[in-house]
Amino acid sequence: MVGKVIHFLPGGSATAVLEPEPVAGARELRVQASARASSAAYRASAACARAVNRDKAIEHAARAHGSARAAAAAPNARDAAWNAYVAANHATKATYYAVTTADVAVAMQTAATSALVAAKAAAFAPEDIGVADAAAGAEEEATCASNAAYGAPELQVIDRIGRG
Repeated sequence: MVGKVIHFLPGGSATAVLEPEPVAGARELRVQASARASSAAYRASAACARAVNRDKAIEHAARAHGSARAAAAAPNARDAAWNAYVAANHATKATYYAVTTADVAVAMQTAATSALVAAKAAAFAPEDIGVADAAAGAEEEATCASNAAYGAPELQVIDRIGRG
């Protein structure tokens, strides 16, 4: 019950405001979403170095970094997950401008699309730890594919919430 005011005495002289119970792992969900957004933003930046249409790739990388900053500053898991999804979306778009061999491009774009789909699922189920962990795994796979394609920054392991 968010912000529900209960009057204990007539006239409202004594009141209580009920706060919502915190979701188990809410902080961890925000931190993980921020890590996923940062990873996606760095994938977008790496794509810029090998881009055919550099202006468009830089535009998407800038938007991905903006979303990563928004995810880091998000007040709740839902907003962080949504911004992680937006960052993954821009990272995916940036990869389409990168120049690489055909087979590597297909693998990279497939992994980026999988990360985008997983990030979207996490955005629409922001309090589901299993979905968030799946999105983290998909983001790591996309980073590995980017590394193979054009030397993206080294893989940073995204902690899983459901572990241990």
